Amino acid sequence: MLLPLLGREDDPQLLCFRRSWKVLEHRGEVCFPGGSAEPQDAGPVQTALRESFEELGLSGSAVEILGMLDDVETAVSNYVVTPVVGFVSGSPDLIADQLEVDTIIYVPISRLREPGVFSSQWSVDGGAGNLRYAYEFDQQRIWGATARMLHGLLAVWQGRAAP
Repeated sequence: MLLPLLGREDDPQLLCFRRSWKVLEHRGEVCFPGGSAEPQDAGPVQTALRESFEELGLSGSAVEILGMLDDVETAVSNYVVTPVVGFVSGSPDLIADQLEVDTIIYVPISRLREPGVFSSQWSVDGGAGNLRYAYEFDQQRIWGATARMLHGLLAVWQGRAAP
């Protein structure tokens, strides 16, 4: 999964998209570009770059890899996702895959840090307690594994460990 930061280094935006209603999994959800590894992928970075190109037309040569965050497990699809953080200077020309992408969304990091955008709550599933995160702004809702990745990125951004 690629968490692409775009724009200026002092005021970046995250590149996300809303999944189309044509796909089987996670219809209409806001997510980062990414997907399952293919046999030819040499690791999580190559998978993230390949999937970003397939979904958004984002060239891997335009992405400066900054690092990886802790793996995130997905509850619904039972995947383990490795978030790869990359920086893209400027505004790349993107071509959304019509099957997978409904809308490309640019999310300013500064917007995510505004009061009232972030929320968390405890839930109990099968006897185990889980802390669930959500980010809500401008009629957008980021939740689930995407919110956990985002929370981890913002924790690193603010110089603290993610819980």
